[in-house]
Amino acid sequence: MRALVRILAPVAAVALLLAVDVKTKTWAASELRRAGPRKMADGHVELRYRENSGIAFGLLRTNPTRARGPLLLGYSITASVVVGLLLARRLLRRRATGGLMTAGLSTLLAGTLGNLNDRLERGRVIDFIAFSPSGRPAWPAFNFADAFLAMGIALCAIALVLSALGRRRDGEAAAAARTG
Repeated sequence: MRALVRILAPVAAVALLLAVDVKTKTWAASELRRAGPRKMADGHVELRYRENSGIAFGLLRTNPTRARGPLLLGYSITASVVVGLLLARRLLRRRATGGLMTAGLSTLLAGTLGNLNDRLERGRVIDFIAFSPSGRPAWPAFNFADAFLAMGIALCAIALVLSALGRRRDGEAAAAARTG
């Protein structure tokens, strides 16, 4: 039973995060496109509908359209498959390993799948969240999938650093035991 929960919890997390991304983009496409931008948090956050033919946070949107679409679709598919395989490999191990890395990969997979879904459906990604600390957008608009990508990368990086520090500490302890 424990092994089943260890496998199903990250899968459920991916499904939940993906649902959040899809539902919020659907809402943005219907409400924000129709009603226009909405300011929140004393104007520091703006919800506004944008279609992004680039990648996360509006990057690469100025590349030639003819090459960009297939390139980004291929990138999205490859990223989703690679992250999915890494997560599956972790989940199918017989013993539990690093919950932080599993959380990072799950979050990362939800982000890649969220933007892949948009690329397959629309050929571009819906972005709708923008930070505007000075009243003007200070950062390109993004969506929950982009946020999941950033969080997933951060969690994986932290997990790798902690793992390396743990191995170093263990190695130092083993060396001290041999000499002591």
